[in-house]
Amino acid sequence: MISIHTLELTLETSSKEFNEFLSHAYKMAKKEKHRVGYSTKHTSTDVRVDDSLISHGITVEYHNCDFKKMIKFRVNPSEVLGGNDLKLWKPNDYNINRLIALLSAHIENYFDSDYELNDLMLTRVEFTTNLDVGKDNVSSYIKLMHKIGKVKKFSKKYSNLDYATDRIEKEHSFDLEGKTNGIGFTVYDKEADLKKKGKEGKAKKAIGILRVEVRLKKRKALEKVLESFDYKANMSTEQELKLIAKKSKDIFIGTFVSIVPYGDFYRLKDAEERVNTSSLKRHQKDKMLRLLRLIPEKKSLYLAMKELAVRDTNTVLVWFASLNTSPVTISKRANIGFLPNLYNYL
Repeated sequence: MISIHTLELTLETSSKEFNEFLSHAYKMAKKEKHRVGYSTKHTSTDVRVDDSLISHGITVEYHNCDFKKMIKFRVNPSEVLGGNDLKLWKPNDYNINRLIALLSAHIENYFDSDYELNDLMLTRVEFTTNLDVGKDNVSSYIKLMHKIGKVKKFSKKYSNLDYATDRIEKEHSFDLEGKTNGIGFTVYDKEADLKKKGKEGKAKKAIGILRVEVRLKKRKALEKVLESFDYKANMSTEQELKLIAKKSKDIFIGTFVSIVPYGDFYRLKDAEERVNTSSLKRHQKDKMLRLLRLIPEKKSLYLAMKELAVRDTNTVLVWFASLNTSPVTISKRANIGFLPNLYNYL
């Protein structure tokens, strides 16, 4: 199941109005015994967080930038609808309308009816799915994602230095950032992630879960993706939310297929045998065999394709897909010799 994990709704205000709302938030925090304070996540700008709506799955952020004053609502739809991070919501007409109704009520109440949902702009959407691949396979799939390596239009989010200093644990996640497209992609061990956050109880329920996320991080990225559907420039925020929720799977898959090749995963020798015994033409087999051997050497599917001087990479990937065999192979040192196609879990 694929659904929206996080929505970001942004209201741009004048400095005067921004300060008035922030001052009111501090007063209400003192009265209602909740927290308003500086964000530890945002270190480059002055961001303060109001957690008055946290129990409803909403965090309010005050971004005091030099040239813009913004109030952002970070929304977890699953929590707004009464679920949680492991019990994701499956978008349908009923719960999409319920989500919008609840969001509208919370926003109007927060601003004391000065603003409503359609006054805010949708500026970020994160899609997610939990793939139940089994406890023994989570780390193996993450290793294979690292073997995919560099991807066209994306770069690795973390450097070898980040991994070397233990800031990021390479065995627990694979992260890409779009160079100019405003899209992020992450595959990670959900159990390990929850343990790192000190949520041991929830971590037990996440054993064997490979979490995959696609993040549209900028307004332009959202608009570009929506142009593929029934998007119109004059759509209201409510209409955009409905469209994005209904097209969650299509939007997610659009990025997923550009990164993860289709097919079961084999050791190099077994993948070569599947190619050699196929009914494909000799020139196709030769190119596929060269690619299989180049990927471990180049540590990147994209760079291996470049070395082969492949103009239409999709054509070669279709050849592999026709054999249900991934061009990315399992290491000799791994204690497994086969992993099912990740698309089987979607």
